[in-house]
Amino acid sequence: MKSIVLNRKGIPFFHQKTALEFQQDVYERYHEMVVRQSALHLADELWGKYPFQPVFDFAETHYPNRDISNIVEIGCSVGRWIATLAKAYPKATCWGIDYSYQMLKRANEFWVQGKEIEIDLTEKGFSKIATKGEQLDNLNFGLAKAENLPFEQNSQDLVLNSFLIDRLDNPTKGLQEMYRVLKPNCKLIVVSPLNFNKAKHWQTYFPTNKIYDLLQKIGFEILDWKTDILIDEPLDFRRNMVRWQCLGFVVRK
Repeated sequence: MKSIVLNRKGIPFFHQKTALEFQQDVYERYHEMVVRQSALHLADELWGKYPFQPVFDFAETHYPNRDISNIVEIGCSVGRWIATLAKAYPKATCWGIDYSYQMLKRANEFWVQGKEIEIDLTEKGFSKIATKGEQLDNLNFGLAKAENLPFEQNSQDLVLNSFLIDRLDNPTKGLQEMYRVLKPNCKLIVVSPLNFNKAKHWQTYFPTNKIYDLLQKIGFEILDWKTDILIDEPLDFRRNMVRWQCLGFVVRK
């Protein structure tokens, strides 16, 4: 792996994130983002289910049916998906990579330190709840950019991400990095609503056949392609929600 540039409360930084980058990153906002993501991904009892289960349903048929050594989720948020894989493959070294320190700190507290966390969504009509974490010895979290991953070439048996590629400054470079770190004949699994927030990204990556062609140009073999994965993200106690229509794809190096 690449050298660690600093370590903050157990989170290694592989990117020197400046004060300005921290200020501009909305995902560093604790209550607005970290508490919200914790509620969505760590507190199923609030919703009566796991709201993002369709991501897992799409992905799980493509997981390796053998022991593997290395798994990474890029854009891991508070760590639900990579923790699920860490439990399924206890012999694997698993990494959750994100650009937000606050998300990584919460993920590390919950999945590595096993701390109990309090989730306060009283402004959305819920009562405060506490949920207990787990201690997974094979799981690590680190700060890096998707376009510059800290892993060696041909090092990962499985690469995952969801709700990420439409938020990258350079989605093409991000996908190229995922290709670089994958071992030959291994898989990348992606789910994204393609909710781009830059005009140039809409022009470059939409409609979805442009992403299909890009993946083949990078060198991926397309194994699965689904354009209508529906995810209903709840907003409040009254069950108002946002519906995401996602693209899911599985490709092999």
